[in-house]
Amino acid sequence: MIKVLQIGLSSNPGGVESFVLNYNKYIKKDEFIFDYVDLYGEGIAFEKEIKLLGGSIYTVPNYKKHPIKAISILKKIVFNYDIVHIHMQSAANIIPIIASRGNKKCTIICHSHSSSTPKGFLRKLLNKINVMWLRKINVIKWACGVKAGQWMWGNDFDKDNIIENAIDYDQYKFDATTRKIIRTKCGFNDSDKVIGFVGRFGEEKNVFFLIKVLQELKKISDEYKLLTVGGNELYYEFEKKISELEIDDLYYSAGIQKNASEWYQAMDALLLPSFFEGFPMVCVEGQASGLPCFLSNNISNEISITKKVKFIPIEKHDEVKWAKEIDNDLQDMRRNDADFPKEYILKYAVNRLQDKYRELLKQ
Repeated sequence: MIKVLQIGLSSNPGGVESFVLNYNKYIKKDEFIFDYVDLYGEGIAFEKEIKLLGGSIYTVPNYKKHPIKAISILKKIVFNYDIVHIHMQSAANIIPIIASRGNKKCTIICHSHSSSTPKGFLRKLLNKINVMWLRKINVIKWACGVKAGQWMWGNDFDKDNIIENAIDYDQYKFDATTRKIIRTKCGFNDSDKVIGFVGRFGEEKNVFFLIKVLQELKKISDEYKLLTVGGNELYYEFEKKISELEIDDLYYSAGIQKNASEWYQAMDALLLPSFFEGFPMVCVEGQASGLPCFLSNNISNEISITKKVKFIPIEKHDEVKWAKEIDNDLQDMRRNDADFPKEYILKYAVNRLQDKYRELLKQ
């Protein structure tokens, strides 16, 4: 058996958490074991699903409060694994890498899932310093896409080390029955045009831009509504802003959902006005659902794996441009199956990940 320890998942069921769970579902259980580490001491997303798939979860003291103790415990845990797969939004936290390097027998994978550092002077400084060290040491350098790879590993990043953010395609395909059920739950009419957002309400997501777009769309038609799936961080500020502007009747919040697939069915368009992203899994899911996807032009165009994606600037007053583009596209409300590439369908993509793991242990 090949024992793989997955590190870097939080309690929020976001892109990284979904990525690892998705592959865990399809990985060969008679050859691979996926176990997990909770670095924050507050649990990780999909714990129930992980345990049903046979995975164990180790909890260590919060590394921010107890770094030395966290390293000490991690060192003991990683000793039992062939591969330590570390998922990284930045290089600000290198405690899992320091701890894993103590086990000379294991292979360490550092997997970049972002293309910029979230706000915060200290975080940006730590990332800048640590990246210089990481690029020099003997770890396996992976990424979710070209932009994320070059940001973390430099312009000579090996594109063969991209691991696609693949999804369970059949789960996201358009379903008219589910659409009706969810829209009824949200209080939407058949004629309503629903723009949607799925994700964590983090600074980098530029969520308040969604409100500006909604206000512009309201000038065009009262049928436009906003549906969001997710929470944390700026969520309550977002809801407060909606209330202050007295547009509560145009908004439905689904909150944090472990199964976002059914909520895509209720939408007519997916919006992602982020300041930066690595390779956003929600856009892969949206395209699989047949949704037109409107993205910030700060997001790499490599996410456009079908013809359903448009990139639009997010500068001052660009919400007007977004509203016009969305309204123009939603004149035709038919959901069409996307010409979806095989490498982003899990039952095919998992074979490549398995081969990559096997190759690493032969080296």
